[in-house]
Amino acid sequence: MDHEVLASLQPGASDQYENLDLKHALERLPVKYKTVIILRYFEDLSIQEISYIISKNLSTTKTRLYKALQLLRLDLDEEDENVHE
Repeated sequence: MDHEVLASLQPGASDQYENLDLKHALERLPVKYKTVIILRYFEDLSIQEISYIISKNLSTTKTRLYKALQLLRLDLDEEDENVHE
């Protein structure tokens, strides 16, 4: 299910990323985490709406979003450290 949702919501060529590091970090996320990030922050859906779309309970959806944000932060912090070395 997550692959289907993600395929229909991939940011298109007209979408602008302010930060290319963010784009690359999103591309490296596992699909189940990338899906909730895109739905929440690019499609501006509520947690309840995301939960319905991905067919998971509210608690699972919140946990995935939290984990996805943690993974993005770690990835971006690593990128930042590599740039400053």
